[in-house]
Amino acid sequence: MFSQLRVDDVGDGWKQTVEQAIDLIKQYDTVRYNLLFEVCDQISYSTAPFSTTEMGNVILISQNDIKAKNINNIAAVLVHESLHLYFQRHGYKMTEHQEEFRCYVTEMQFLLLLPNVEPWLIEHAQGQIEFYSKP
Repeated sequence: MFSQLRVDDVGDGWKQTVEQAIDLIKQYDTVRYNLLFEVCDQISYSTAPFSTTEMGNVILISQNDIKAKNINNIAAVLVHESLHLYFQRHGYKMTEHQEEFRCYVTEMQFLLLLPNVEPWLIEHAQGQIEFYSKP
């Protein structure tokens, strides 16, 4: 199903959680689903306190995010981080604040498409949008 994109399998059901998140993106936002597959070759995991990207084509989901097994949150992480990969791949030059602002706006747009999304996810994205909207 995810032949173009490798999701690392380290046990504890992490791969299945990520695959469910990918399916959720596919179901509710085909544009962002296609973007994920355009820019990302591998999804893995990190001990860092936050999710990030690596080597221009890898999304690293923080262990804190993946251990919570919240599919909506993992999907939001994938949407957010895939936009970072898109900016890197296409050579967009902007400040960290500008880039994070755009990624959180995109994340928020995605979250608003989901039925019964957890309010804390919306609140988090709103807070980050507000924070990064300041120079």
